[in-house]
Amino acid sequence: MKQLGKNSQAASPTAPCFEIALCTPDVADALERAVAAGATPMRPLEVMPWGQTIAYVADINGFLVELCTPMA
Repeated sequence: MKQLGKNSQAASPTAPCFEIALCTPDVADALERAVAAGATPMRPLEVMPWGQTIAYVADINGFLVELCTPMA
């Protein structure tokens, strides 16, 4: 990886090197299911000013995952 100019690092949801975004029509259900499967809640469900619903979890490996409704 270093030959490619990449600096890999351990996953940290409080200092993410990237995030994964998963779109769903029901963020509340996705958040509940993710936590039940072992994810750690990082940001509670919130409706943004532009109408999108979001929440964040850290997966079991420490990667930040955004759960969100599609953009209109």
